[in-house]
Amino acid sequence: MGIFQDISMTLKSGIIIACALSLTGCAPVSILNNITPSSSFEKTSDISFGPGTRDKMDIYRSETSTSERPVLVFVHGGSWNSGSKDIYKFLADGFTQIGYDVVVPNYRLYPDAVFPEFLNDNARAVKSVGENFPNRPIVLMGHSAGAYNVLMLGLKDDYLKSVGVDRCTSISGVVGLAAPTGLVPLDSEPWTTIFPDRFTGQDAVLNNVSAPSPAIFLGHGSEDETVFPQNSEALAEKVSARGGKADVKFYAKQSHSDVVKVLSRHFDGDVSLKDDIIDFIETLPSAGNFCQ
Repeated sequence: MGIFQDISMTLKSGIIIACALSLTGCAPVSILNNITPSSSFEKTSDISFGPGTRDKMDIYRSETSTSERPVLVFVHGGSWNSGSKDIYKFLADGFTQIGYDVVVPNYRLYPDAVFPEFLNDNARAVKSVGENFPNRPIVLMGHSAGAYNVLMLGLKDDYLKSVGVDRCTSISGVVGLAAPTGLVPLDSEPWTTIFPDRFTGQDAVLNNVSAPSPAIFLGHGSEDETVFPQNSEALAEKVSARGGKADVKFYAKQSHSDVVKVLSRHFDGDVSLKDDIIDFIETLPSAGNFCQ
C-alpha cells in the first residue's frame, strides 16, 4: 500500500495480537471499545460542523474536566481514503479518564476529496470545537494521515484563517503520531492523485515551517515500516532550527498502529507515550500567543 496503510487494518492487527495473548474469541477494535468503560465521559455523537455527510464530530466530555485544561481534538488516520471517528472510544476514554475533553471529527476522504479539501474540513471542525468550548485552548492531535492534517493546520495559517480562527491564539499545541511529513516524494496511486504535487511543494509538512507555530510533540514507533521514523526526526530538526519548539521521541518495538493502541487505558502501561503526551500538554501556556 505504499508508505501509508489503512489505520483500520493496522490497528486491528495490533489488537488481534494482543487479544490472542490475553483473551479468547477476540474481535478487533470493537472488542477493545467494548471492554472500555463509558464512565469517564458523556458522549454527544454526530455534531454537525458543515453541510456534508462527513462533517460530523463526536464530543467526549470528561466527568472531571476543568476550564483550565485545553480541549483535545483527535484526527483519525487512514491514508486520506479510509477511517472513521467511530472507532476511537478507547482513545477518548484514555484522556477523559484523566480530565481532558476530547473531540473526534470525521473529514471527507478520497475520491470525494483531495488536498487541501480535507484540511478545510478539519479547519471547520476546529472552529466548531471553539464554539462548543469557548475560551478554551485547543490541542490538535492526529495519527498517520491525521497527524499530517493537524501539523498542516498548526504550521500554516491558510486553513484556520479561512474559517475565522486565529491559529496562534487558538491552538496551544500539536501532537503528531507516526506523521508523514513529506520526507519522501509520493510515487504511487492513490496518493499521487490526492496530492498532485506529490509532497514536493506546499503540500509537504516539511515545506511549511518558516512561520512561528505552536509547540509540537512528535511520537513515532521505532518499528514503523509504514511511515518511517525519519519523517518525525526531520520535522523536529527543521522546526528547532527555525527557533520553534518541537520535541520528538521514538518508542522501541512499537509499530505504526501501536502508537494509537497504547493510548488506551488497557495498553498505556506498555510504553511512556501517553504520559509523554500529557507531560507535553501540561507544559503548554493556557492563554496568549501560542506561536514561537
